[in-house]
Amino acid sequence: MNRLALRILVLASALLFSLPASCWADFRMSVVPFKGGSDLRFERASSVLPYTTEEVVVSITSTIAKQYQVIQSLLEPLTNIQGQSLSRENFTVYAIPGSNASGTLTVQQETSVSPGRTILYVSNSLGASDSFRLAYVLKPPFNVPSGSYRGRISFNLEAIDAAEPPITVILNISAEIQAESSFEIKTSTGTSSIRLDSSRPDAQTCDVLFSIKGGRGSQFRILQSLSGFIESMEGNRLSPDAIYFRVSQAEKGMGPNQDTRLSETQEAVYLSGPTGAEDDFVITYSLANTDKQKAGRYRGQIRYMLEALGLQELIGKLDLEVEIARIFDLKITPELGGKIEFRDLKPKDAPKQSEVIFEIASNIGRPYQISQFLSSGLVNKEGNIIPQQYFTLREESLGTRGRLIFSSPTEVKTGETILFVSDSIGSSDKFKIIYELKPSFDIMAGDYSTRITYSISEI
Repeated sequence: MNRLALRILVLASALLFSLPASCWADFRMSVVPFKGGSDLRFERASSVLPYTTEEVVVSITSTIAKQYQVIQSLLEPLTNIQGQSLSRENFTVYAIPGSNASGTLTVQQETSVSPGRTILYVSNSLGASDSFRLAYVLKPPFNVPSGSYRGRISFNLEAIDAAEPPITVILNISAEIQAESSFEIKTSTGTSSIRLDSSRPDAQTCDVLFSIKGGRGSQFRILQSLSGFIESMEGNRLSPDAIYFRVSQAEKGMGPNQDTRLSETQEAVYLSGPTGAEDDFVITYSLANTDKQKAGRYRGQIRYMLEALGLQELIGKLDLEVEIARIFDLKITPELGGKIEFRDLKPKDAPKQSEVIFEIASNIGRPYQISQFLSSGLVNKEGNIIPQQYFTLREESLGTRGRLIFSSPTEVKTGETILFVSDSIGSSDKFKIIYELKPSFDIMAGDYSTRITYSISEI
């Protein structure tokens, strides 16, 4: 080797050894999904439990002999093409315990993935190379529509107290969100039947509990409808307006909060909030106008439909059992106590009258009649009897449906007399009888009375 070549070699060696150590140090990082590929993919995330979890592996190679840390930042939240994004509560991260060889994992608990700087890992003091695993979790409810969502996370590898430039790795994220909700529908007693009984005060109402788990991301309605008629074994049909309902305890949505008649057609019972969030509410069914319904045991079924985005789907159904107790009652006002009387009768007085109102409550569905029975004519304590021509009755309608027998004054006779005949279906009814006693010089002054009995009977 000549002298010139030797001088060049010595000079090159001197320059090489004079360069800083960082010129040949290795300081790099990779972030890859545990299942492979370059993007973190959530293939199908449901808005109801369970959670959806995917892992990534972070690997750091470092020969700088300086401590370092790994920082995470959310660059773009998971967002659909309409610009709707998952909230921070929906997307979290935690480190898999024991997945590192040295250093410290600082996200031992679930932490929201946020735009701020989140320290994931700090190396040991020597800055040894290491790797660890992170678990990313999509947590329902999402309160966003179904569809595809995209986002990005940045990871920064930073030397602590060293001049090494940071290393940045970007990880793309994608998620297919299925905005499903679960609906739990049951009665307050836990049965699958709405049971109403007019004969029992504690069974004249029934609560149905609705629980909506998981938001749907858009507004929806719950509809109810009867699947057919409410019928008895005899073929009689119960009118839907014998049943009322009202909605209470809804927090995110709303429904009819006043007694509303059950309809033969489909009707809305609940409207969600704008985002279709989780909610609980109660529908209370109750009986009404039972005296207008025919006695019997009726059965039917109520179906509940979800309506969203113009489509409907069945979410539940409950059997309906209604017991309408037999009603066949006669009410008389004033209560006569089995006696009709006229006191202090004088020959020159004006005619004396006694009015009696009859109210009949009946749901037997068959015609009936009202009768009276007098054991004797009007008599005083001395045993004097008023002649029949001076004691009369007539009847007046009070919105009466049935047939009144005596529309003009007629002598009141002893024994049994039919006063009223109902319509052909035995409807509840009401009418009035006016008894009149005309004084006469043929009648001795005094107090007169007689025993009288009223009865109601099927025809």
